[in-house]
Amino acid sequence: MHALRAAVARPFLPLNRVGWKLMAPFVVLTLLIGVVGSWLATRHVTGSLEERFENHLLESARVASDAIVRQEDEQLALSRTVAFTKDTGRAIRTADTAYLAVVVAPIAANAESERVEILGLDGKVLFAAGSSVAAAPAAEPVDRSGWFAVQRVLAGTSDGLGDKFAQIGETDSGLTLLTVAPIYDGDELVGAVAVGTSVQTILAAAQLEALADITVYDFAGTALTTTFAGGVEANPALGASLDTASLVESGSPVARGQIAGRDYALMYGQLEVRGAVVGLFSVGLAEDFIVSAGAVTRLQMGLLFGAATAIVLVTGWLIARRFTQPIERLSTTARAVSAGDLSARTGLRGADEIGQFATTFDAMTERVERQHLGTIRALASAIDARDPYTLGHSIRVGQLAVALGRELRVPDAVIRHLEVGGYLHDIGKIGIRDAVLLKPGALTPEERALIEEHPVVGLQILEHVDLPGGVLEFVGRHHEKLDGTGYPARLDADELGAIPRIAAIADIYDALTTDRPYRAGMSVEEAAQLLKREALSGKLDWTVVRAFERIVDDWEARLVADPSLVPFTPIGEPSLVVPPRARLRPNREAQLRERVA
Repeated sequence: MHALRAAVARPFLPLNRVGWKLMAPFVVLTLLIGVVGSWLATRHVTGSLEERFENHLLESARVASDAIVRQEDEQLALSRTVAFTKDTGRAIRTADTAYLAVVVAPIAANAESERVEILGLDGKVLFAAGSSVAAAPAAEPVDRSGWFAVQRVLAGTSDGLGDKFAQIGETDSGLTLLTVAPIYDGDELVGAVAVGTSVQTILAAAQLEALADITVYDFAGTALTTTFAGGVEANPALGASLDTASLVESGSPVARGQIAGRDYALMYGQLEVRGAVVGLFSVGLAEDFIVSAGAVTRLQMGLLFGAATAIVLVTGWLIARRFTQPIERLSTTARAVSAGDLSARTGLRGADEIGQFATTFDAMTERVERQHLGTIRALASAIDARDPYTLGHSIRVGQLAVALGRELRVPDAVIRHLEVGGYLHDIGKIGIRDAVLLKPGALTPEERALIEEHPVVGLQILEHVDLPGGVLEFVGRHHEKLDGTGYPARLDADELGAIPRIAAIADIYDALTTDRPYRAGMSVEEAAQLLKREALSGKLDWTVVRAFERIVDDWEARLVADPSLVPFTPIGEPSLVVPPRARLRPNREAQLRERVA
């Protein structure tokens, strides 16, 4: 009962919910467009002119295709007649053209064939007859060996349709449909017969039956021959801007365009000869008789749906923009955090779900960032605590690297990598025994080699931690030099990016200005001069050293003001926490003591 009362009291899709704000306008507009659009479509689209027109196109295409098939069948029958006529094979083998004239010429005439050619095994014409064949034979035999159908027949090739082949090829009559059959003398292949009919002749007959103009194309969409008045030359629009192959493959092979000043609809199909696609064809019908009836309908429907679509798009854009912008900002921030930039914030505020989620997300990432950096700083302090004289070194290196990065205006993501990398850069010293790490005197070559392995050890320790590449670059390369004299990999300038160049200077400066049991720390001026000499000698990056010189005074002032950055004072030293480097500058020690106090 309580649940029912709560459901009744709670409004369905409350107005302050994102779903209602986004969906309600589009629901109303969609219903409006659907009702009005359906009414107009029912009122105006009463006829089926377009459908009947396309059916006529389809039927014309079928008629044209059937005409090719019928002609192919007739030529196939004629080729069989010639091939099986008595002594035709013997006449070819003995080159008896007189006998061929007596036997083949009447067959071609009775069949009203345009072209019947008898070929030898070399593919050359021994005898030709037909209505399109010149009365006088050519001085040189015509060579048909280049036709692939002739090549297959003379090679004795057979396939699933038998040993006869067909193609469309060029003859002196133009584009011609050819059927080629083998001729045997007994069991011996002695030649072939090629029966041909001009494609133009076939199309002219098909045009009368289909009541449409027909055009044949190659696979590139170039028109080869057509029944349109004037032929291909007089109608450059045929196929000039149409990707006919794509139209055929699309499943909607109908295109419209102007030919000879009239609007035509063209339906495309594949031209098949003997079951193989040898090209493309189209049938074209003038659209004059449907233009006037369809123009009014298209105009009205176009205006209506165009205006409705514009309204929907504008309204949708305005509404979507209001909601998608904060969502996109949330998504961008989430991706940045996922990529390791824990400083990313949405900055979004609001009373709806998006605003509440963004506020919660920012608070969560801020807490994660604090915990992340706090954990890393604690780890860095634990590493440095092994040597009381270097306690705080990793924190200072990370903070100095950040200051250098900001001075050099590197991206914020790189700034984060510099900070975390500085905190972790000496983590590899965990793997070095105290006898070597804390040795007060000079190191032996073996001990030096062991110390120089700590970047490698650090990378091994961090290998299974999901840290950005910039952090690992800091850890593994902070001791590399531009001239290749650094360690552990002896990399040179071409192999070192911005992070190791900044890391080297931050690490060296803090090490130089911090007291050690075997030496006192340098003054700021001495350390800066040494860094400059190293840069001039090609070991350090001059641009980073110049940036360091610009910030060094602010950095030293920060060391005095921020106790978390001050080096540890060993037992027996004065109780006042003062950076050891300050003791080498007596003229400023009083000021520093006063500021620390």
